[in-house]
This record gives sequence, structure tokens and C-alpha cells, in this order.
Amino acid sequence: MPGDNPLNRDAFLYLAAQAGLDTASPHLAELYPYVVSVLSSVRALDDIDVGTNEPDLAFIPSPEAN
Repeated sequence: MPGDNPLNRDAFLYLAAQAGLDTASPHLAELYPYVVSVLSSVRALDDIDVGTNEPDLAFIPSPEAN
């Protein structure tokens, strides 16, 4: 849907400039639709209810580390 664009072109160019990219580069014209597509595809993650789940502990220090 046209109104579902999570990132307009001006915001994209602003973020690109803040990241130090050359906003006049033709590569950004190619990159913009890709970024919009990725943002749209991960939007479904907003609907996942994780409020009752605790995150897994990714790092367990070795007992010898103390």
C-alpha cells in the first residue's frame, strides 16, 4: 500500500548523510527501494507479543572466570 512506506526518501537521504554517505551517489537511488522493502518485511515483527517471555541468556560466564 502506498501509505505504508516506513521511510520517505527525504528521511532516507538525511540518514545517509548522517552516516557519511554521498547523497548525490546514484547508488543511493538503488539502495532506497531495498531499504524500504527490508523495513516493510520486518514490520511484521511488531505484531509478535514478547511481553511475557524472558530473553534467553546468551552468555554464561565460565566458573573459572571469577
